[in-house]
Amino acid sequence: MKYRLVFAFAPLLFAVACATADPIDTSSAEPVIVIDMQPNLRFAPSPQTISVGDTVEFRNVSSFGHTVSTRPSTPEETASTAFPAGAESFDSGNIPAGGVYKKTFTVPGTYTYFCDPHHGAGMIGTIIVKAS
Repeated sequence: MKYRLVFAFAPLLFAVACATADPIDTSSAEPVIVIDMQPNLRFAPSPQTISVGDTVEFRNVSSFGHTVSTRPSTPEETASTAFPAGAESFDSGNIPAGGVYKKTFTVPGTYTYFCDPHHGAGMIGTIIVKAS
């Protein structure tokens, strides 16, 4: 009987403990620019305009893997890939369902990237990086 009483009030005690705890300080957190890799084989939003030094978080919100790449392996991918002079190409590798890939952009210009397994279906995105 004693244990039933403890278990019955456990959620209430937990809620009280959380309510009286100090709130999380998010004032120093950097804003995150998010681009979703969607199940309809699109990057959203695209195009996305950001500033030099911003970090983009690519989130796979679909139930299957995606990539984010400017490293083409076919002539078709080469034709739909671009990044400014002085910038390095990048490739996330496979990002599983629910996974995240972060990339900080340090060179201004236009970046056109693609999802390797879904390039043929038109999964291509654009990021425009503005100088600060």
